[in-house]
Amino acid sequence: MLKRMTALRWLGLIVLLAVAGRLAFIVLFDDTLSLQTSGYDTYAVNLIDGRGYTRFDDRDADSDLPPLYPFFLVGVYEVFGRDPIPVALVQTGLDVLTVLLVYWIGRRVAGEAAGLLAAAFYGLYPYLLYQNLTLNDTGLFILLLAAGIAWAYHARDRRDWRGAALLGALFGLAALTKAFVLLMLPLLALWWWWQIGLRAAIRLALAAGVAAALVLAPWVIRNVRLHDAFVLISTNGGSNLHQGNNACVADYLARGWDAQWVNCIEAPPDGLSEVEADRWHREQALDYLRANPGDWPRLFWTKLWVLWSPAIMPYDLPPDPYLIDDAVLQYHSTAFEVARVVHVAYFGPLWVLGMAGLWIAWRQRLTIGPLEIVIVTVTLTYLVFHPSTRYRSPADPFVFILAAVALVRLWEWWRQRR
Repeated sequence: MLKRMTALRWLGLIVLLAVAGRLAFIVLFDDTLSLQTSGYDTYAVNLIDGRGYTRFDDRDADSDLPPLYPFFLVGVYEVFGRDPIPVALVQTGLDVLTVLLVYWIGRRVAGEAAGLLAAAFYGLYPYLLYQNLTLNDTGLFILLLAAGIAWAYHARDRRDWRGAALLGALFGLAALTKAFVLLMLPLLALWWWWQIGLRAAIRLALAAGVAAALVLAPWVIRNVRLHDAFVLISTNGGSNLHQGNNACVADYLARGWDAQWVNCIEAPPDGLSEVEADRWHREQALDYLRANPGDWPRLFWTKLWVLWSPAIMPYDLPPDPYLIDDAVLQYHSTAFEVARVVHVAYFGPLWVLGMAGLWIAWRQRLTIGPLEIVIVTVTLTYLVFHPSTRYRSPADPFVFILAAVALVRLWEWWRQRR
């Protein structure tokens, strides 16, 4: 009991430090918290004003961006008003829940000490002080992803179809921010099969799949009725694929420029519908890849390096950007330049420890399958599309759990040597 109470006190201290860091950021850098950091605010305002789900003046409705975060903003705006500070405070609460989930997963994988260390690594992660407080869906997605992974372990340990169904519902919601999370469901089904046998895995996989489908069904039906075509979540997949696969994107990424700032790709022909424009962008990207296989090694290696580099990406502004606004200019502020140095010093060693923890976990047969599934899925997704530090960040908590495994085992080894 004493050890357990001590662990809970440490966890409470970690949560307090995480909240204090976020509150300090809000007080000191409130000028960086803008409503214009993405198109989500426009969606939320139009929803509140009764104009439907759209961010374009010439449309009654669209599916350009995934819907969950705009509806989340509607809830915050309706209760607290349209202001970035209440959004940051509510998202601080989301981060507290994520800290607790990371602790639970780390403890499940490698014990109390690993759980506490992983929770601390996430709660004190400097990069997310900005990203998870500003107007984007990163913090909400990480929460849903961590909750889903926690329930994947619960379903495996108790052979509980209800836990698997909750996992499916959580991943269904997460897919309404980033659709690639659905790729993890079949991989988790394979992991269940490996862990608890085929029959139990089928039961859990069916529960998870049905729950995810039920969560997604209303939005998919809405999209089909709107576009007269099957649109799972959003219509920005083609443009993202095109931005990440073209003749100049490797050069842009190598210089530290975001792929969305690429202005060498053609615009779609006039008169195309939203779905037709999405399809046109996709075809351009695939045509480029088919016609230039010799570019693949440099293209995909550059993406991989940018995705997992300890340097915050993007780290420079091109002379002829396609997309630039106040949010983009934050990357050149003095505070952000200091944050870049802090990020390298913080994330770099944890990445190395994470790789060591992966090797240790394999040798000791720890149950890290779900962690590997997250890391591999995030990596492959952004090798196909285009990478940045923000896009990678949902995998970071799981790297931190592996880093905690390495630290705990190294500490145990050192004590035995003494």
